[in-house]
Amino acid sequence: MSQRPPSMASLIAFDATARLGSMTAAADEERTTQPTISQRIRALEERLGLPLFHRQGGRLTLTAQGERFHREIAPGLKQIRESCERLIQDGKRPSPSVVIAAGSGFTHLWLLPRLPALKQAFPELSFQLMPIDRADDPELQAADIAIRFGPHVPQDHARLVASEAVFPVCSPDYARQHSLAETLTTADLPAISLLHQDIRDPRWLNWAQWCRHAGLILAPRDDLFAYHNYALLLNAALAHQGVALGWSILVQDYLASGQLMALGPRVTRQDYGYWLSVKHHRSAVVEPVSDWLLDAVPPFPA
Repeated sequence: MSQRPPSMASLIAFDATARLGSMTAAADEERTTQPTISQRIRALEERLGLPLFHRQGGRLTLTAQGERFHREIAPGLKQIRESCERLIQDGKRPSPSVVIAAGSGFTHLWLLPRLPALKQAFPELSFQLMPIDRADDPELQAADIAIRFGPHVPQDHARLVASEAVFPVCSPDYARQHSLAETLTTADLPAISLLHQDIRDPRWLNWAQWCRHAGLILAPRDDLFAYHNYALLLNAALAHQGVALGWSILVQDYLASGQLMALGPRVTRQDYGYWLSVKHHRSAVVEPVSDWLLDAVPPFPA
Protein backbone atom coordinates (compact mmCIF):
# COMPACT_ATOMS: atom_id res chain seq x y z
CA MET A 1 0.00 0.00 0.00
CA SER A 2 1.27 3.50 -0.83
CA GLN A 3 1.75 6.11 1.87
CA ARG A 4 -1.23 8.18 0.70
CA PRO A 5 -3.90 8.02 3.48
CA PRO A 6 -7.48 6.88 2.86
CA SER A 7 -10.09 9.47 1.97
CA MET A 8 -11.69 11.46 4.75
CA ALA A 9 -15.15 10.40 3.53
CA SER A 10 -14.31 6.73 4.02
CA LEU A 11 -12.85 7.34 7.49
CA ILE A 12 -15.94 9.30 8.55
CA ALA A 13 -18.23 6.53 7.24
CA PHE A 14 -16.23 3.91 9.15
CA ASP A 15 -16.20 5.95 12.36
CA ALA A 16 -19.94 6.63 12.27
CA THR A 17 -20.74 2.96 11.61
CA ALA A 18 -18.39 1.78 14.37
CA ARG A 19 -19.91 4.21 16.89
CA LEU A 20 -23.54 3.59 15.96
CA GLY A 21 -23.31 -0.10 15.10
CA SER A 22 -25.29 0.31 11.91
CA MET A 23 -24.69 1.57 8.39
CA THR A 24 -28.25 2.84 8.27
CA ALA A 25 -27.74 4.90 11.42
CA ALA A 26 -24.42 6.15 10.06
CA ALA A 27 -26.16 7.20 6.82
CA ASP A 28 -28.73 9.16 8.82
CA GLU A 29 -26.01 10.94 10.81
CA GLU A 30 -24.03 11.82 7.70
CA ARG A 31 -27.18 12.72 5.72
CA THR A 32 -26.49 10.24 2.96
CA THR A 33 -27.67 6.75 1.97
CA GLN A 34 -26.86 3.33 3.38
CA PRO A 35 -25.38 2.10 0.06
CA THR A 36 -23.05 5.13 0.02
CA ILE A 37 -21.81 4.32 3.52
CA SER A 38 -21.31 0.67 2.51
CA GLN A 39 -19.36 1.63 -0.60
CA ARG A 40 -17.09 3.97 1.39
CA ILE A 41 -16.34 1.28 3.99
CA ARG A 42 -15.64 -1.27 1.25
CA ALA A 43 -13.24 1.21 -0.37
CA LEU A 44 -11.51 1.74 2.98
CA GLU A 45 -11.13 -2.00 3.56
CA GLU A 46 -9.69 -2.45 0.07
CA ARG A 47 -7.33 0.47 0.71
CA LEU A 48 -6.13 -1.08 3.98
CA GLY A 49 -6.11 -4.63 2.65
CA LEU A 50 -8.09 -6.17 5.51
CA PRO A 51 -11.72 -6.41 6.72
CA LEU A 52 -12.87 -4.00 9.42
CA PHE A 53 -16.28 -5.55 10.11
CA HIS A 54 -17.69 -9.06 10.52
CA ARG A 55 -20.79 -9.30 8.34
CA GLN A 56 -22.93 -12.13 9.63
CA GLY A 57 -26.50 -12.02 8.46
CA GLY A 58 -27.96 -8.71 9.50
CA ARG A 59 -25.38 -8.17 12.26
CA LEU A 60 -22.34 -5.92 11.91
CA THR A 61 -19.45 -6.14 14.39
CA LEU A 62 -15.91 -4.85 14.33
CA THR A 63 -13.03 -7.19 13.72
CA ALA A 64 -10.08 -7.08 16.10
CA GLN A 65 -8.17 -4.95 13.58
CA GLY A 66 -11.26 -2.78 13.13
CA GLU A 67 -11.57 -2.17 16.88
CA ARG A 68 -7.92 -1.15 17.14
CA PHE A 69 -8.13 1.06 14.04
CA HIS A 70 -11.26 2.82 15.33
CA ARG A 71 -9.69 3.32 18.76
CA GLU A 72 -6.72 5.05 17.12
CA ILE A 73 -8.54 7.30 14.64
CA ALA A 74 -11.65 8.23 16.64
CA PRO A 75 -9.99 10.95 18.83
CA GLY A 76 -8.55 12.69 15.77
CA LEU A 77 -11.87 12.67 13.90
CA LYS A 78 -13.65 13.96 17.00
CA GLN A 79 -11.14 16.81 17.29
CA ILE A 80 -11.64 17.69 13.62
CA ARG A 81 -15.43 17.75 14.05
CA GLU A 82 -15.21 19.93 17.15
CA SER A 83 -12.76 22.33 15.48
CA CYS A 84 -15.08 22.69 12.49
CA GLU A 85 -18.06 23.31 14.78
CA ARG A 86 -16.19 26.00 16.71
CA LEU A 87 -15.18 27.69 13.48
CA ILE A 88 -18.77 27.61 12.20
CA GLN A 89 -20.04 29.11 15.45
CA ASP A 90 -17.37 31.82 15.34
CA GLY A 91 -18.50 32.67 11.83
CA LYS A 92 -22.09 33.04 12.99
CA ARG A 93 -21.13 35.24 15.92
CA PRO A 94 -21.31 38.95 14.99
CA SER A 95 -18.02 40.84 15.06
CA PRO A 96 -17.59 43.23 17.98
CA SER A 97 -18.48 46.71 16.76
CA VAL A 98 -16.62 49.89 17.71
CA VAL A 99 -18.42 53.22 17.23
CA ILE A 100 -16.11 56.18 16.55
CA ALA A 101 -17.72 59.63 16.67
CA ALA A 102 -15.99 62.81 15.55
CA GLY A 103 -16.71 66.08 13.79
CA SER A 104 -17.73 65.79 10.16
CA GLY A 105 -14.49 67.39 8.93
CA PHE A 106 -12.32 65.03 10.96
CA THR A 107 -14.45 62.02 9.98
CA HIS A 108 -14.36 62.67 6.24
CA LEU A 109 -10.85 64.08 5.91
CA TRP A 110 -8.87 62.02 8.43
CA LEU A 111 -10.80 58.95 9.61
CA LEU A 112 -12.27 57.74 6.32
CA PRO A 113 -8.93 57.65 4.44
CA ARG A 114 -7.46 55.57 7.27
CA LEU A 115 -10.41 53.21 7.69
CA PRO A 116 -8.95 50.47 5.41
CA ALA A 117 -5.73 50.42 7.46
CA LEU A 118 -7.76 50.36 10.69
CA LYS A 119 -9.79 47.38 9.44
CA GLN A 120 -6.60 45.61 8.40
CA ALA A 121 -5.12 46.17 11.87
CA PHE A 122 -8.27 44.83 13.58
CA PRO A 123 -9.89 42.31 11.18
CA GLU A 124 -11.96 40.81 13.99
CA LEU A 125 -13.80 44.11 14.58
CA SER A 126 -16.37 46.12 12.65
CA PHE A 127 -16.34 49.92 12.75
CA GLN A 128 -19.05 52.53 12.58
CA LEU A 129 -18.05 56.14 11.94
CA MET A 130 -20.44 58.84 13.13
CA PRO A 131 -19.89 62.45 11.96
CA ILE A 132 -21.18 64.65 14.78
CA ASP A 133 -20.42 68.35 14.99
CA ARG A 134 -22.25 69.35 18.18
CA ALA A 135 -20.13 68.95 21.29
CA ASP A 136 -23.23 68.30 23.42
CA ASP A 137 -24.76 65.68 21.12
CA PRO A 138 -25.78 62.62 23.22
CA GLU A 139 -24.54 60.27 20.48
CA LEU A 140 -21.07 61.74 20.84
CA GLN A 141 -21.13 60.92 24.54
CA ALA A 142 -22.45 57.39 23.86
CA ALA A 143 -19.80 56.45 21.27
CA ASP A 144 -17.11 53.93 22.20
CA ILE A 145 -14.49 56.43 21.03
CA ALA A 146 -15.24 60.14 20.79
CA ILE A 147 -12.89 62.64 19.15
CA ARG A 148 -13.94 66.22 19.81
CA PHE A 149 -12.42 69.55 18.96
CA GLY A 150 -12.06 72.38 21.45
CA PRO A 151 -10.26 73.37 24.62
CA HIS A 152 -8.99 70.75 27.03
CA VAL A 153 -11.56 69.66 29.62
CA PRO A 154 -9.64 68.02 32.52
CA GLN A 155 -12.61 66.00 33.81
CA ASP A 156 -12.96 64.25 30.44
CA HIS A 157 -9.71 62.28 30.97
CA ALA A 158 -9.16 62.72 27.24
CA ARG A 159 -5.89 62.21 25.38
CA LEU A 160 -4.59 64.73 22.89
CA VAL A 161 -4.80 63.63 19.27
CA ALA A 162 -3.38 66.82 17.75
CA SER A 163 -2.89 70.35 18.98
CA GLU A 164 -4.60 73.14 17.12
CA ALA A 165 -2.61 74.84 14.38
CA VAL A 166 -4.54 77.06 11.96
CA PHE A 167 -3.15 78.70 8.84
CA PRO A 168 -4.38 79.75 5.40
CA VAL A 169 -4.33 77.14 2.63
CA CYS A 170 -4.95 77.39 -1.10
CA SER A 171 -4.03 75.59 -4.28
CA PRO A 172 -0.56 76.31 -5.71
CA ASP A 173 -2.26 77.64 -8.86
CA TYR A 174 -4.32 80.12 -6.85
CA ALA A 175 -1.20 81.28 -4.99
CA ARG A 176 0.61 81.87 -8.29
CA GLN A 177 -2.34 83.67 -9.86
CA HIS A 178 -2.52 86.10 -6.91
CA SER A 179 1.23 86.38 -6.31
CA LEU A 180 0.90 85.15 -2.74
CA ALA A 181 4.12 84.74 -0.79
CA GLU A 182 4.70 82.22 1.98
CA THR A 183 3.05 84.51 4.54
CA LEU A 184 -0.16 86.47 4.10
CA THR A 185 -0.14 90.16 4.95
CA THR A 186 -2.91 92.66 5.56
CA ALA A 187 -2.28 94.02 2.07
CA ASP A 188 -3.03 90.60 0.52
CA LEU A 189 -6.50 90.22 2.07
CA PRO A 190 -8.59 92.59 -0.09
CA ALA A 191 -7.45 90.90 -3.32
CA ILE A 192 -8.21 87.28 -2.44
CA SER A 193 -11.41 85.29 -1.99
CA LEU A 194 -11.78 84.19 1.62
CA LEU A 195 -13.59 80.86 1.99
CA HIS A 196 -15.21 80.14 5.35
CA GLN A 197 -17.57 77.71 7.02
CA ASP A 198 -21.05 78.96 7.81
CA ILE A 199 -21.27 77.83 11.42
CA ARG A 200 -21.82 79.62 14.69
CA ASP A 201 -19.62 77.66 17.03
CA PRO A 202 -17.22 79.46 19.37
CA ARG A 203 -14.77 76.56 19.22
CA TRP A 204 -13.81 77.35 15.62
CA LEU A 205 -11.92 80.36 14.39
CA ASN A 206 -13.43 82.38 11.58
CA TRP A 207 -11.43 84.74 9.37
CA ALA A 208 -12.00 87.78 11.59
CA GLN A 209 -10.89 85.92 14.71
CA TRP A 210 -7.94 84.31 12.95
CA CYS A 211 -6.76 87.72 11.69
CA ARG A 212 -6.87 89.13 15.23
CA HIS A 213 -4.74 86.23 16.52
CA ALA A 214 -2.38 86.57 13.54
CA GLY A 215 -1.99 90.32 13.98
CA LEU A 216 -3.60 91.15 10.62
CA ILE A 217 -6.32 93.71 9.94
CA LEU A 218 -9.37 92.45 8.06
CA ALA A 219 -11.49 95.26 6.70
CA PRO A 220 -15.27 94.64 6.69
CA ARG A 221 -16.32 92.86 3.52
CA ASP A 222 -19.43 91.17 2.20
CA ASP A 223 -17.84 88.73 -0.23
CA LEU A 224 -16.90 85.93 2.15
CA PHE A 225 -17.85 82.61 0.52
CA ALA A 226 -19.66 80.39 3.04
CA TYR A 227 -19.87 76.59 2.98
CA HIS A 228 -21.97 74.36 5.19
CA ASN A 229 -19.27 71.84 6.05
CA TYR A 230 -15.51 71.74 6.12
CA ALA A 231 -15.09 69.08 3.42
CA LEU A 232 -16.95 71.30 0.92
CA LEU A 233 -14.86 74.24 2.02
CA LEU A 234 -11.62 72.42 1.22
CA ASN A 235 -13.03 71.20 -2.09
CA ALA A 236 -13.51 74.86 -3.04
CA ALA A 237 -9.89 75.58 -2.13
CA LEU A 238 -8.75 72.56 -4.16
CA ALA A 239 -10.75 73.94 -7.11
CA HIS A 240 -8.70 77.19 -7.01
CA GLN A 241 -11.67 79.23 -5.75
CA GLY A 242 -9.94 81.00 -2.87
CA VAL A 243 -8.10 80.74 0.43
CA ALA A 244 -9.44 78.73 3.36
CA LEU A 245 -8.36 78.34 6.96
CA GLY A 246 -6.71 74.98 7.42
CA TRP A 247 -6.50 72.99 10.63
CA SER A 248 -3.23 71.08 10.40
CA ILE A 249 -4.55 67.55 11.03
CA LEU A 250 -7.38 68.02 8.52
CA VAL A 251 -5.23 69.31 5.67
CA GLN A 252 -2.01 67.37 6.21
CA ASP A 253 -2.79 64.81 3.48
CA TYR A 254 -3.50 67.56 0.93
CA LEU A 255 -0.31 69.36 1.89
CA ALA A 256 1.71 66.16 1.60
CA SER A 257 0.30 65.48 -1.88
CA GLY A 258 0.93 69.06 -3.04
CA GLN A 259 -2.75 69.69 -3.82
CA LEU A 260 -2.78 72.49 -1.25
CA MET A 261 -0.06 74.72 0.09
CA ALA A 262 0.18 76.30 3.51
CA LEU A 263 0.58 80.02 4.00
CA GLY A 264 1.60 81.81 7.16
CA PRO A 265 1.18 83.02 9.74
CA ARG A 266 0.30 80.03 11.87
CA VAL A 267 -2.11 80.52 14.78
CA THR A 268 -2.36 78.30 17.85
CA ARG A 269 -4.47 78.60 20.96
CA GLN A 270 -3.37 77.19 24.29
CA ASP A 271 -5.00 73.85 25.17
CA TYR A 272 -7.03 73.79 21.93
CA GLY A 273 -6.94 70.68 19.79
CA TYR A 274 -8.53 67.33 19.04
CA TRP A 275 -9.14 65.20 22.12
CA LEU A 276 -9.87 61.47 22.23
CA SER A 277 -11.92 59.93 25.01
CA VAL A 278 -13.26 56.40 25.45
CA LYS A 279 -16.57 55.34 26.95
CA HIS A 280 -15.15 52.36 28.84
CA HIS A 281 -11.62 52.67 30.18
CA ARG A 282 -9.39 49.59 30.06
CA SER A 283 -11.64 47.92 27.49
CA ALA A 284 -9.75 45.07 25.82
CA VAL A 285 -11.56 45.90 22.57
CA VAL A 286 -11.57 49.71 22.55
CA GLU A 287 -8.21 50.61 24.10
CA PRO A 288 -6.06 49.01 21.35
CA VAL A 289 -8.14 50.86 18.73
CA SER A 290 -7.73 54.20 20.49
CA ASP A 291 -3.97 53.59 20.79
CA TRP A 292 -3.83 52.83 17.06
CA LEU A 293 -5.64 56.07 16.22
CA LEU A 294 -3.26 58.11 18.34
CA ASP A 295 -0.20 56.42 16.82
CA ALA A 296 -1.55 57.09 13.32
CA VAL A 297 -1.24 60.86 13.76
CA PRO A 298 2.23 61.98 12.65
CA PRO A 299 3.75 65.05 14.29
CA PHE A 300 3.03 68.15 12.24
CA PRO A 301 6.16 70.00 11.12
CA ALA A 302 7.01 72.93 13.34
